[in-house]
Amino acid sequence: MPDYVKTMHPKDVSDLITFVAKDMDWAYDASLNARPTMAGLQAEGVAYLWNLLTEHRLALLADEVGMGKTFQALGVASLLWRDKPDAKILIMAPNQVICQHWAREFETFTKEHYKKADDCVKKLSDDLPKPLVAQHYRLRSLAEAIEGRAERPRHGQLYITTIHSLSGLTSNGDPKADKRYEARREAEAIRKKILNGLGEEGFDLVIIDEAHYFRNKNGSSQRVAAAKAFFGTPEDSIGQRTLLLTATPSHTHLEDVSNILSYFIPMDEKELAAPVDGLMIKYGLRRFRILAGSGDQIYTKHQYRSEFAISCEFGDLPNAEMFFALYQRRLVHELNIRNEKRKVLYGYLEGFESLGSNKKNSESDHAEDEHSKDFNSALDTALLGEMSDKYRELFISAPEHPKYGKVVSECASEVLFGGANRAPLHEDKHLVFVRRIPSVHELTKRVNEQYDEIFAKEICAAWKIKPGDPKFDDWRKQEWSREGFDAIARDAFRGNAVENEEDSEKNDDDAEAADAAENGDPENVEKSSYLRSRIADLFKTINPGNGAEPIPATDCSRFSLNLRKSTSIHAMFMEPSSDYLIGAYEQHYEFKQGGKSRLDYTKLAHDQRMSGHGLGQESERLSHTLTDKIAKKYTKPIQTMWALVFPHLSSDEKMKLRRWSKESPEIAENFADYVKTGFLFASPVIIELYCWHTIYERNMDRTKRNTKAESRYHGFYAFAKKNIAGSLLLRYFAAALASFEQLCGKIIDHKADDYKTGWSMLRSLSNPAWYASGASSNRQRLILGFNSPFYPNTLVATSVFQEGVNLHLQCRKVHHYGIAWTPGDNEQRVGRVDRLFGKVNELLKIDDPGSVSLDINYPYLAGSFDEDQVGSFIERKFGVEEKMDRCVQGSFDKGIGMTRSDWRSFLRKPQQSVELDDPYPAHFSERVGIASYQDTTK
Repeated sequence: MPDYVKTMHPKDVSDLITFVAKDMDWAYDASLNARPTMAGLQAEGVAYLWNLLTEHRLALLADEVGMGKTFQALGVASLLWRDKPDAKILIMAPNQVICQHWAREFETFTKEHYKKADDCVKKLSDDLPKPLVAQHYRLRSLAEAIEGRAERPRHGQLYITTIHSLSGLTSNGDPKADKRYEARREAEAIRKKILNGLGEEGFDLVIIDEAHYFRNKNGSSQRVAAAKAFFGTPEDSIGQRTLLLTATPSHTHLEDVSNILSYFIPMDEKELAAPVDGLMIKYGLRRFRILAGSGDQIYTKHQYRSEFAISCEFGDLPNAEMFFALYQRRLVHELNIRNEKRKVLYGYLEGFESLGSNKKNSESDHAEDEHSKDFNSALDTALLGEMSDKYRELFISAPEHPKYGKVVSECASEVLFGGANRAPLHEDKHLVFVRRIPSVHELTKRVNEQYDEIFAKEICAAWKIKPGDPKFDDWRKQEWSREGFDAIARDAFRGNAVENEEDSEKNDDDAEAADAAENGDPENVEKSSYLRSRIADLFKTINPGNGAEPIPATDCSRFSLNLRKSTSIHAMFMEPSSDYLIGAYEQHYEFKQGGKSRLDYTKLAHDQRMSGHGLGQESERLSHTLTDKIAKKYTKPIQTMWALVFPHLSSDEKMKLRRWSKESPEIAENFADYVKTGFLFASPVIIELYCWHTIYERNMDRTKRNTKAESRYHGFYAFAKKNIAGSLLLRYFAAALASFEQLCGKIIDHKADDYKTGWSMLRSLSNPAWYASGASSNRQRLILGFNSPFYPNTLVATSVFQEGVNLHLQCRKVHHYGIAWTPGDNEQRVGRVDRLFGKVNELLKIDDPGSVSLDINYPYLAGSFDEDQVGSFIERKFGVEEKMDRCVQGSFDKGIGMTRSDWRSFLRKPQQSVELDDPYPAHFSERVGIASYQDTTK
């Protein structure tokens, strides 16, 4: 950041940047009567941070969670590139997922927030970022890329790397080696390589996301040793200026702030011990988040957050009480554990693995920085595993646990196919945090089992089989197996015309490609198959691979396949309308294969849309070679589900589709692929469609059962039309439509013309519940699914999802199954869903906080050590939250009080009115203006 730049004012920022997406006319209003807005606060933030960096070369942005710290940091970076086009900037974020988020946000910021293309920040040619972006998730890779550049780029470059890489610098050699010394030596070597490539001054700006990772400067970890060597001394830093970002700078101890700052500025013992407020006034900026409601209303978190204590009791669970009693007896007599070792109780109180407990969990405590606090086992883990395995042998099901049971009942509503009585889809979304790693597996499995019970009842109802029927009970005992379902399907009436008629195209290319893709999973299928939804698996065509025989198809998987393969007329149901509104199709293809005439339906529909809407040639993914293909007319025009849905949409939703149809058909095509994939692979819509088809076939007049496929399609379409109002299909379509553009812009790298590549990542999200822990791979799929209306509905996470990820588009419920270690951790957890433009924010624009809340649940095992632990945490959290908000929190007492107070009175409830009083606000003198780079270099 050049020293010649004068003081920046928010109005200067708003001349260059808008903080209202795509509104290039937005301007900062500095009048005293102006209502505070988040856009205005962000403009003030950028200007004030610029001024702090100019004066001190260091700034700490400590705004509350969900206030857009990323965009404010990118605003500072863009101002730097504007004045110094060849500036080099480094961003360090905790992990790879958050690094990808930064890259995505930079593109969004440039296109929708940076006002004018100047070929410094925004390209003149296409409005994309001008600075080159290089993501290197390991510091060695970053150093090699910088040192090995043949020549420096003309314009600035943005490098993105992980904080986690600071902990992975040592080799796996001698266990007796000094790992801290190795880490420090390797970090110093990396630093030298970077300076060789960039020059002695290093980066022009270093941005550190989640800076509280560096609060333990005097700790003995490899990360601390590596960080000191990599950042260098305050007098010889890796960057000329440093911008620190964290919502919880005073995370655990009063000295956290000074520890973080001391990496980058010289501080003696007196300064390190100085009051936190003095350091924050000098270097920091912290404001409270406000959400805009209807009209001119604005709300703070205290007006809509609502905490609940959820009591979990044995009650009418005698088997669970018996299991617990036997567990306590064996705990004392076999492990010789007495009351003084209360920590062992985390085993049962946090839960247990009821299946797979004898398998060693490969999850490393060090798989993610900062998350070794998630513990893998307690002293009683083996004991619980043995007992639960024996219980399952005797009673078939897993041992009941009051806490598991309560959370599962909260997460899986019985009223799933309830028509008009069904709650809005976002009410299905639940974010559950645990501390004990095996609990992520157990909760995931149990929530999926609860959903399977609901799904099985719906499917059996379509076959006129009710709970209590021996057929239903036998299938339940078989844990909803494919074999058990086949037995039900064989015994029940089935009109097989559709599958018999259309099975001739078993080698359809589209279907095979889809089947191969759907077998992918966020996790390894072999290791996690017992966690999956058994009912969802019924709709899959599963090929085990490695030469093994394919698993036999089911009636469900054949139905699903017929909705996907182009040679099935029923696949037309899933296509968008010809005009993306209600337009029908007049023709299909006929082609020769093996000397026989075949019919193909969806390929012509796709070709018609491509040519009719000017979308060019077919993509490679959708290209097909049909021998001697000719177009043949349908007997009667074919309509799709879009024509069923469109009349039931709101006026705004209809307007959006009309706009896409006329102006952006590529977006409509992209959305069509998104919603089709979500319906078939990642939602209960496929179950609803299967039940509709089953009932339609079952009730069909016997004389019509051998009619042609086209007639049967029209019959099914008419049946669906009678049931579309209040259906899951309609609800999911509307919800997907409402959130689609925000999902593409905020959550994943998916652009308007990505209809060419599809939404294959949704194919692996076939389970209503899934988990994220240190060993989880492909977390981006989970983030995508949870922010969409589609699966997973319940996301169970350890602290790996506690920071830096956005999970707010569809969710307003957080469950602390295992309480956080500190109030700072607790706030970070809640901050995953309490964010600008999230579901709570959306609801506040429609209704007032009296009807809208962000629910924060604390389940506990009543009358136990678990209640003591939760109660102590709630009471002490209440006492430090105000200090934490103002960054002056002292050490948090993690002790557990054994005298039970009225701790429920400390649960936070919405307050009607809260005065805004930002702890460390931005302040400005009169607008002075800035000197441009050009002016100072003449």
